[in-house]
Amino acid sequence: SNVSHDFRSPLTSIRGYVDAMLDGTIPPEMQEKYLNIILFETERLTKLTESLLELNKYESRKVILEMTDFDINGMIQQICETFEGTCKEKHLSFELLFSSESLRVHADMGKIQQVLYNLIDNAIKFSHFDSKITIETISRNGKAYISIKDYGMGIPKDCVTKRGTGLGLSIVKEIVEAHDENINVISTEGVGTEFIFTLTLI
Repeated sequence: SNVSHDFRSPLTSIRGYVDAMLDGTIPPEMQEKYLNIILFETERLTKLTESLLELNKYESRKVILEMTDFDINGMIQQICETFEGTCKEKHLSFELLFSSESLRVHADMGKIQQVLYNLIDNAIKFSHFDSKITIETISRNGKAYISIKDYGMGIPKDCVTKRGTGLGLSIVKEIVEAHDENINVISTEGVGTEFIFTLTLI
């Protein structure tokens, strides 16, 4: 039901604008603006389809992990830099709390990049203006614990148990579990949300 909702929204938008162009509600001189919106929505549908196919790969266990050793702290810093523009718009800042300068883990670098990107993107989306996102890494008993915490609206109790509220979070869960690791969410409505996942230390 989450997926069908994600698809229905851009499809409704595309259909509405095309109908309005055909019946003359949107005059020819204004069509370029709406054609650009349609283009944006079709790109959104393409991404959703790709995500669905990717999720299907995890569920049929057809994903091959390319395991390497890398510094998770360095990766987090790089990803935070790519979000600088978006954060400026919402007056958000990152608070990075690392227990050591570098923290080397053994995992699929590209896939973990995707996990961090999705979780940080999600945190930004649900953050209030003028707030911060705290990202913390600690090592304990041979594991790295990575926490991404926002101080936004939080997830209602009945939604926390669902497999993520969207495709992005479902993929995050599948990637972490494909590594035989754990991911948990702690969320309080009106206070914020924290995602914590583990990786194996070198």
